[in-house]
Amino acid sequence: MKLLLDSSVFLKLLLDEPGAEKAQEILENIEECKVCGYVTPLILEEVAFKLVFAKASEQLKTRNIWRIRESLKFDEKLRSTCIEELEKFSRYIEYMLTKGLRAEYVTYDDWKTSIEVARKYGLLPADALHVAVAMRIGANAIASFDENFKRVKEVKTVP
Repeated sequence: MKLLLDSSVFLKLLLDEPGAEKAQEILENIEECKVCGYVTPLILEEVAFKLVFAKASEQLKTRNIWRIRESLKFDEKLRSTCIEELEKFSRYIEYMLTKGLRAEYVTYDDWKTSIEVARKYGLLPADALHVAVAMRIGANAIASFDENFKRVKEVKTVP
């Protein structure tokens, strides 16, 4: 079985949000090679952004993205703390790539397909791009906690 992993699978587990147990089960199935999981650089970037945002928000006690951006530029301690989170995530991905996880590229044709997917289902561009990649690689499903994917008829959504 081929599963394209949405960023929400990683984030539920890493940020200990409701659904973390199900996310862990999905990732364990990939780790044990029971399922072949796929990610793209865009999916990894989404996770990275949210990890940095969560850590910086916690440290600065704000969710103001502009304040966070400015602080990351000038506050070396904050930047170091946030980069440590990214390095931990990177090590985990490197490990998973030795198991059942695969990194898939995004093509220009995927981007063109994503426009049609966005038009048809009202998805945001990044989510439509995930669907386009899933369709191209013949994924059986997209693993996501984002309810918006459930509207897509071409690819099943789990859990």
